[in-house]
Amino acid sequence: MQAEAGTNRRAFLTRALAGTAIPAAAQEKNRRMKITRVEPILTGSDVFLKIETDAGITGYGDAANHFLPYAAEGTLKDLIPYLIGEDPERVEHLWQVCFRRRFMRGGPATGTAISAIDMALWDIKGKACGVPVYQLLGGLARTRVRLYGHVSGNTAAEAARQAKERVARGLTAIRFRAFHSYDAVDLHDHKLAVDQQIEYLAAIREAVGSEVDIILECHGRYDPEWAIELARRAELYRPFMIEDPIRHENPQAMALVRAQTRLPLAIGERYHNKWEFRETVVNSYVNYLRPDVCHCGGISEMRKIAAFAEVFYLNLIPHNNAGALGTAATLHAALALSNVVMIEAPWANSDAQTDVVSPYPSIEKGYALPLEGPGLGVSFDEKLARSRPFRRPALQPRLNAPDGSVRDF
Repeated sequence: MQAEAGTNRRAFLTRALAGTAIPAAAQEKNRRMKITRVEPILTGSDVFLKIETDAGITGYGDAANHFLPYAAEGTLKDLIPYLIGEDPERVEHLWQVCFRRRFMRGGPATGTAISAIDMALWDIKGKACGVPVYQLLGGLARTRVRLYGHVSGNTAAEAARQAKERVARGLTAIRFRAFHSYDAVDLHDHKLAVDQQIEYLAAIREAVGSEVDIILECHGRYDPEWAIELARRAELYRPFMIEDPIRHENPQAMALVRAQTRLPLAIGERYHNKWEFRETVVNSYVNYLRPDVCHCGGISEMRKIAAFAEVFYLNLIPHNNAGALGTAATLHAALALSNVVMIEAPWANSDAQTDVVSPYPSIEKGYALPLEGPGLGVSFDEKLARSRPFRRPALQPRLNAPDGSVRDF
């Protein structure tokens, strides 16, 4: 009886399905895209990535790493064979392929290359669906993203003047780094640098008043005892946070600084995947994590870093020194992640001019508004990009201590 019932059911399904063939148009719609071409594009001082598909949809990623541009390009070329013929909408799968199918993993070149690939894949997926990338990430966790701008200057007075100008533009948070006059002579002395940073901090605080947040950037230059001294002297001026007070190679050393200051701390722009954030997160060495979407593994990896941080009640302030393409990816991630506080916005310091990629996000009262086009919401001018020869970015200052020993930039 059971065998007969099974035969009858199969016969019924065969007859029922005989007249329900999938229309050709629907079959074409359901056919998966394939990646047909992947190409790094070096232009000006930037490295970009173009991914083409057989559906005529093209995605772009930002692989700008001004410290290792040729390494980023070379790693991208190494990864191309892992992408050709694959479905570009399998973003997570291809992230894993590019990271785990290679025996040597991690580091800045791999982080930058995978970031660009991931960015371009999300761009393709958004364009294929006709929606902004943030919609694919769960939609808007916030309707706008707070920004912070930069000031520099070789004197405290110049830094204070710039800070007032940034505030007049509507920014409510300012980051500064002193040292510039010493950089010009390739010198870093811990005591001189602490003195100068406190001088700048005092001048900026006086210039902008008590309502503007000031971020004290250290660029990883100090040994722990000098970072502690800086934090002690800075408390009077109430900085929003101290960024990268010490080098990043040994996160445990941050415990010394954490134990000696009440000021919020931040680190992370030189970490290249979730695993490199692990020790800092589980030990709560800092208050804010600073992944860079162009270096940490892209939008996909930033989401995982944010989720990991959320478990420990830590927030993100993503690092961003990219142009319009990397900025767009940063913004889409920040719009969709619940624990982002603000993002770095060098384009907000002045009337930013777009170039190969456009536009920059619109700014309203110190906040970036969403980019609304499909994918990352930016356009890429290939003709302009290909017309410009690549020039390696200038070397950074070669800093030494007064005795001639190497110091950190």
